[in-house]
Amino acid sequence: MARSNGRDDPYSDFDQTRQQEPLVVVDPVSLLGTTAPPRQWLVRDWIPMFRVTAIYGAGGEGKTLLGQMLATACAIDKPWLGLKTRQCNSVLLYCEDDLDEMHRRQQDINQLYGCGFEDLGAMKWVPRLGHDNALATFHDGRTLRSYLFDQLLAAGKAHEAQLVVTDTLADVFAGNENDRAQARAFSQGVLGLLARELKSAVLVFGHPSRAGINTGSGESGSTAWLGTFRSQIYLSTPKADDGAVSDPDARELTRKKANAARRDDTIELRWKDGVFITPTMSTSASGIVGSIMRRGAREVFLHLLDAVIAEGRHVSESPHARNYAPKLFAQRPEREGFRQADFKRAMEELYSQKVIANDTYKGPNRYKYECIVRASQAVHAVAAN
Repeated sequence: MARSNGRDDPYSDFDQTRQQEPLVVVDPVSLLGTTAPPRQWLVRDWIPMFRVTAIYGAGGEGKTLLGQMLATACAIDKPWLGLKTRQCNSVLLYCEDDLDEMHRRQQDINQLYGCGFEDLGAMKWVPRLGHDNALATFHDGRTLRSYLFDQLLAAGKAHEAQLVVTDTLADVFAGNENDRAQARAFSQGVLGLLARELKSAVLVFGHPSRAGINTGSGESGSTAWLGTFRSQIYLSTPKADDGAVSDPDARELTRKKANAARRDDTIELRWKDGVFITPTMSTSASGIVGSIMRRGAREVFLHLLDAVIAEGRHVSESPHARNYAPKLFAQRPEREGFRQADFKRAMEELYSQKVIANDTYKGPNRYKYECIVRASQAVHAVAAN
């Protein structure tokens, strides 16, 4: 049966196509004397070629921005979040944005990279806010690819795209995500087919379940997604030990699943002037981002230590104390984005380098308590635990 692409029949029969595929049997002996081809990456260790990568994050975290920044970096051969990219063409299917929103976002990205719209010929945008954006639906156990899927595939081929971005999974997947068969068929037979046909990387954005947010796993409601996406990344806002958000502009991008790279690697990000930056990124020629070379956590720790002492206060190195230094410093406005865990590591390093030491002071009840001071200022030095 021929596939129908007419607008009056927007779905094509995936099962019929699949039944015509030949069975390929490989004898591994035939590989004798050959070398396995190297693995191909769009972004090494993070986004593989010829596969689907999912980036999960709660609404408003900035997944769409990340995707547009990635496509821009690939278009002009620049790093993405400090990571080397493959220079290539891209197609962006954005279901939650109109052209004006993508335009505004791109202006900020251009300022970051110091490029102009004339440099972005490698990118093609498909803003689809308010449209039916399902790439497939399901009926009687069959996966039916849509007319939009055929259009997207044709656009990718015409543009020779090696990156396709789809935003979001809730828009392009019209099935039941708790149905493992449907989730697997969609990830492999729809998004995966795009990757294989175009020989591209496919990036899809999704929202984690409430449990995935609370546990920090970033997982969605279906374990089928975790099993079928070869690479999964989680974008989140870091929280303090008590669950509070101490810095609303901070983000963490964590590699939760990778078949060919170490899991749980994390990139620290900060939202600034409409883009994401990393601690090591410097200003572009335009200067909109400004200098963001951030002082190290140890230097900030010492600055905050001097500040609290000047205020007539004391901090402790004991995690059981109410004035535990890393916890208090993570709540200060001058913390420069560092968290309690960062200050804890900095404190241990400063102790080992003998830059800080424990001293004692008398409390209101005339009892002596330990506190942290610079080693050069210690009067009644006490060995650190």
